[in-house]
Amino acid sequence: MNVGTKDTRIATDRGLVSVVVPALNEADQIVACVEAAGRGYGEDEVEVIVVDGGSTDGTVDLIPNYVRVAHAPRGRAVQMNYGATLARGGTLLFCHADTRLPAGWREAVVSALSLPGVSGGAFQRRYQPAVGLIIRWLNRAHNIGHWFFVHGDRCQFMTRAVFDAIGGFPELPLMEDLEMSRALARHGRIKMIPLRVISSSRRLLEIGTFRMGLRSIWYCFSYVALGVSAEKIARHYRSSRERLFGSAPPQQHSRLSNPDADVLYAASRGERTTRVTE
Repeated sequence: MNVGTKDTRIATDRGLVSVVVPALNEADQIVACVEAAGRGYGEDEVEVIVVDGGSTDGTVDLIPNYVRVAHAPRGRAVQMNYGATLARGGTLLFCHADTRLPAGWREAVVSALSLPGVSGGAFQRRYQPAVGLIIRWLNRAHNIGHWFFVHGDRCQFMTRAVFDAIGGFPELPLMEDLEMSRALARHGRIKMIPLRVISSSRRLLEIGTFRMGLRSIWYCFSYVALGVSAEKIARHYRSSRERLFGSAPPQQHSRLSNPDADVLYAASRGERTTRVTE
C-alpha cells in the first residue's frame, strides 16, 4: 500500500459539456433548472453537477437521480470551483439554480467555442415572471458582450483549458462572475449567444426593477473603478431570502459518483491531502 498526494486531475472528455449548478435552498427552482440543462441530451453529451452549499429546505432530496450531487462550503464561487474539479467535460458551463437553459443550448455553446479567438461566452437573458414595463424591456434588450455587463445569471461558459488557465473563479462573496468575465476578455473574445436563458426575476420584484438595476451598475462600478471590496458590497447586496438562509448550517449528506470528493475539494483549494492506494 502506498501513501501519496491525491492527483485531482480527472480524465477530460472533449465532447462532453459539464453543467455546474451551485445551489442553496432552491427547492422551488432546482428541478426545472437541471431538467432544462439535460433535456434532449445523452450522458455522453451533457453531465449536470449540482454543488449544494448547505440547503435546509430539501433541495437535495428533489434532485433527480441522474444528476451528480456534491457538497461544498457555502459560497457560489467555492461551489462552482468544486464542481469544476468533479466535471469530466472539456467544456464547462456554470448555471445558477434559478436559471433555465434554452432548447439547443449545447449546440450553440459548442459552435461558439469553435470560433477563432473566442475564449468563452454567455447567453442573452429573459426574466420570468415578466412583471412591469422595465422587465419586459430588459427581456428584449441584447447584451453586447462587454465583460463589465456579462454576469453569472447569463450562464458563463468556457473550455476547461481556459478555465484552468484563468485559475477558476476567485473565491469572493460577490463579483466572482465579473472577475471571470474580465479574465475571459483578457484571454480572447466573449461570444454572446442569441438564445435566451430564463432567469428568475424574484430579486428585481423584491427590491424594485429600476432600483435594482441602478444598484447593480453602481456596485460593479464601485468594485472595478473605486476599489470597494467584494466583502463590503456583499453586505449590502443580499436579498431578504439570502439573509433568511444566511445562518443555516451545511449538510453532510452526499450523493457523488466520485468517492474522493472531500479529498478533491481540499486539494482544489491548495490543501495537501493524502490517500491510501492499493
